[in-house]
Amino acid sequence: MFIEGIVKTYNADRGFGFIQCDDKRKDIFFHISDFPNKHQPPQIGERLKFYVDHNNGKPRAKNIVRLEMKSVTPDNSGRSQSTKRMAQKNKGFNLVNFFIGAAIVAIFISVFVPFVSGIYTREKLKRESVNSPESMRISSKSSSNNPTSNYRCDGRTHCSQMKSYEEAVYFINNCPGTEMDGDGDGEPCERQF
Repeated sequence: MFIEGIVKTYNADRGFGFIQCDDKRKDIFFHISDFPNKHQPPQIGERLKFYVDHNNGKPRAKNIVRLEMKSVTPDNSGRSQSTKRMAQKNKGFNLVNFFIGAAIVAIFISVFVPFVSGIYTREKLKRESVNSPESMRISSKSSSNNPTSNYRCDGRTHCSQMKSYEEAVYFINNCPGTEMDGDGDGEPCERQF
């Protein structure tokens, strides 16, 4: 027959204590090995249901069932000690989850944002370079340097033989043996034009 009672004393160092029975019997001895959850120590005032074993002539609590998992003795805040411990355990768990989530988000942002902005910047530069006046000027220069233009290498080598600056640029870039760039800066016929 099961009897109910509360934990009256418990010596954590030695792992035993006594239970005060509800039916006013003498206090019953118990050992921590008889508890279903040995990792959570019994609390003073905790309600238990147990079977009394009279092995070796002394009564001992066996097959202990914990009726309350929280402590009956509250601390100053009004919360029981086991409830407070569980809240602290949940708080630490949530804090760890928060840091893991924040690290994942930071990695995602540090990789994704530069990637997207880099694509946007490259597309913007492509559009600007196609339509910019400078690119038009460069394309017109390259077409004037093109051997299929109106100028041909016909043996002229001096500035006095050139009719325009563009013609001089064409000759200096495309025809061998020209003597139109005395200082070697790539600008032909500087005094004439």
